[in-house]
Amino acid sequence: MKAFLITALIHLIAITTFSQSTISGVVKDAATGETIPGATVMYDEGKGAATDFDGAFSFELPSGKYTLTFNYVGMGEQTREINLGTSPVSLEIFLETTTLKEVTIVSDVAVGRRTPVAFTDISSIKIKEELGTRDLPMVLNSTPGVYATQTGGGDGDARINIRGFNQRYVAVMVDGIPMNDMENGWVYWSNWFGLDVVTQKIQIQRGLGASKLSIPSVGGTINVMSQGMEQKQKITISSELGNNQNLRETVGYNSGRLKGGWGVTASVSLKKNNGWVENLRSQQGFYFLKIQKEFLNHQLSASIMGSPQQHYQRPSRMPISFYDKGYAASLGVDTSAVPQGDYAFGNNGDFGVNHNQHWGNLTRNRRGGTSQEIISERINYYHKPIVNFKHFWTPTEKLAISNVLYASTGKGGGTRLQTAKFDQNAQVNFDTIYYANTHAPSIFSPVYDLSAVNDTSQYKSRNYIFSQENNHFWAGIISTFRYQVNKKIDISGGFDGRYYYTDRYQVMYDLLGGDYAVPSSSGSDLNNPLTSKIVREGDIFGYKIRTYVKQGGVFFLAEYHKDRLTAFVNLTGSVNAYNRTDYYQRKTDVDHFISSGWKTYEGGTVKLGASFNIDDNQSVFVNAGYLSRAQMLNTVFIGRTLGIYDNVKNEEIIAQEIGYSFRNQDVRLALNGYNTMWNNKPVLQTIPVGTEVYNANVPGMNALHQGIELELEWAPSYFATSKVKKPIILEGVVSVGDWRWTSSGEAVVTDEQGTEVARINFGAKGVKVGDAAQRQMSAGIRYEPFKGFYIKPRYTYFDNYYADFDPESLQGTNANRQSWKIPAYYQLDINMGYTHAIGQNKYLLGLRVNLLNVTNVVYVSDARNNDYFVASSTDNANQGFNAQSAGVFMGMGFRWNVGVNFTF
Repeated sequence: MKAFLITALIHLIAITTFSQSTISGVVKDAATGETIPGATVMYDEGKGAATDFDGAFSFELPSGKYTLTFNYVGMGEQTREINLGTSPVSLEIFLETTTLKEVTIVSDVAVGRRTPVAFTDISSIKIKEELGTRDLPMVLNSTPGVYATQTGGGDGDARINIRGFNQRYVAVMVDGIPMNDMENGWVYWSNWFGLDVVTQKIQIQRGLGASKLSIPSVGGTINVMSQGMEQKQKITISSELGNNQNLRETVGYNSGRLKGGWGVTASVSLKKNNGWVENLRSQQGFYFLKIQKEFLNHQLSASIMGSPQQHYQRPSRMPISFYDKGYAASLGVDTSAVPQGDYAFGNNGDFGVNHNQHWGNLTRNRRGGTSQEIISERINYYHKPIVNFKHFWTPTEKLAISNVLYASTGKGGGTRLQTAKFDQNAQVNFDTIYYANTHAPSIFSPVYDLSAVNDTSQYKSRNYIFSQENNHFWAGIISTFRYQVNKKIDISGGFDGRYYYTDRYQVMYDLLGGDYAVPSSSGSDLNNPLTSKIVREGDIFGYKIRTYVKQGGVFFLAEYHKDRLTAFVNLTGSVNAYNRTDYYQRKTDVDHFISSGWKTYEGGTVKLGASFNIDDNQSVFVNAGYLSRAQMLNTVFIGRTLGIYDNVKNEEIIAQEIGYSFRNQDVRLALNGYNTMWNNKPVLQTIPVGTEVYNANVPGMNALHQGIELELEWAPSYFATSKVKKPIILEGVVSVGDWRWTSSGEAVVTDEQGTEVARINFGAKGVKVGDAAQRQMSAGIRYEPFKGFYIKPRYTYFDNYYADFDPESLQGTNANRQSWKIPAYYQLDINMGYTHAIGQNKYLLGLRVNLLNVTNVVYVSDARNNDYFVASSTDNANQGFNAQSAGVFMGMGFRWNVGVNFTF
């Protein structure tokens, strides 16, 4: 018996000692989420394996403790302690590029389990799989707190809202360079069509964010990071086809890291379509070139990108019954009401949700022409090339210095009819306008010297298309240092400076058959003779203004790191200076025009926060901040004049946030709550007083934005196979906001000279903030049943959405009255694709299909309460606060897109 026990014990020890288990996993790029083939995984000196084409590795080892080391050329080494028992271990390893430090400092990128802010990373893979033909912001709707729409439906006309703050108060940056308009903060996405092709990832920071720049955002920060030599070498050729003759061709090249530390990234893309909205045509191009060089302890980068484009627009919100009478009736709209004025259409509406009233057919037959053309009165055309040069230098292990120089020029404008009238089919009858311009006799007033055109061959255009031009120059510098004081403390700081000027004027775009026009505003140039009232195509008239903006600031950041704790404090100070010159006012002397003189406004911020790693999987963070934000130029000047609002006050924002995150090999969860008090929120209005309409800056508007956000991703390793590591990925988002105005006040209405003409008392206390859904839910699943093929349905739901409104409408009995609540809606998108490897995985052939709004849901995407143009056309509608008086954009219906790409 004793011998038996001894023998059994020896066998047990042998089994325990020599039993083996499997270590497997996948190695990915921390920036893009893409797998890394050829990475080395070592468990002892000279012992290990390399990842396969899919970045996967697997080997068996006896039970025990191991230190695994992961390496790849151009990326930082990572180690992982493993206690291997009898059960297999599965790992997901993210390697960071050696340029991550540069990106973190220059682009203010948040780092998980360290930066105490709420953020979401959108990988290039997700962009490629889900974006389809849409504008870049539309892929962000599956991010908590985000609401994006394509407004009228034109390419590049998308808008985005984060936590109830529109994109004027969301900082948008590309590789750390600010992209918001210098005058009003708006973001024109059409200027960056094609950027998705070279995007490494998009990081959405909600709330205070990690930006150190002296000009703060309120709602959040969107940082688009482009690809570079940290990617593997490849050439990609792709072709896309979609509904309404949507065509796109793209060629991209990435050299990877070449000998001598060089790298080149380049892309060219062309797009053309007729638009899902009727005749919302567009032609867009995109080019991108980045050249990088690393030597010694320096990193240099120079890049240029631009997107010359022309696209038709549908900028006017219309009554709901204009699009769909049945849907309007379901919302309580009286569809028998007869609109007046511009909206007196023959059948009183029901033209379809994709109807576009801004186009028509035209035959230019004055000089024998017979061909018919499609023409729009609303065309946006622009080209804004952007160049930048970056130098990142680490003179010592403790010190890093970066300098970024950037500049852009913009040229283009947007057109519109002088008098917008629509026929019974809710379209512009351009042939009628053309006939009137080419057959009515010219009428010359003796007040003007018109002898140059006073002959029978000259025709005067009574209606015409003019363009509002905006040509600008913009340059800036961001200079930053970071210094490691000791193992616990880092400090950083720097300077952010920007200079900008723009020339705005009207130009005659198309006389529609006539030879000249005499607009009522054509004689407003006091520095030219009266004959300037004769305006021909290409002539400037109406106004000509140059605006200057100078912004400068300093920022300082101190960070403390010890064990599991990270804490920071961030201080900034800024100065905004504005000046405007009106070339149509009489000169002060021979060489000088009337100018407003420089107007200066200061601001500053204090932000602090801390994060604590509870264990290897869990972490918490908290942050708070006070922002005194100088108002933008458009809320300082009265319209296009030199007049200044005399009630301009800094916006004051007090924000707090708390968050919790959990992450292991299967689950990623983030939960956070926020509270933002926004005082002196600028609200610009056009307010009618008697028979005149005036501009007004409504002061003292205060709002409270608070809410809870949950983000979840679950990729159960239980379903993993040897070929597909994550066959099922489940994603979920829930965002519940409570955004409301907390004040009442008095609007001071002034004329163009700044003289007070009226005071309007309004009450907004308790009124819900409009223009974005306050409740959001999204759920998606990515299923990869076999290697290379995926199908990815996504359901997104928006609710508790109130129409935008004018504070001046909240008077008298309407004080504190809620805006119209837009019906909740959902969208179901299905994305799928297949990638096939050719020639021992040297070449990849891919097919992608995007099906958007597959159930063809009819819904309102954007709305304005008591819309002035709608309300003025319907009796008593301006007091409706309902679906009857709202002006809306309807969401886009079912669309499809198919793409084929070849990578080698």
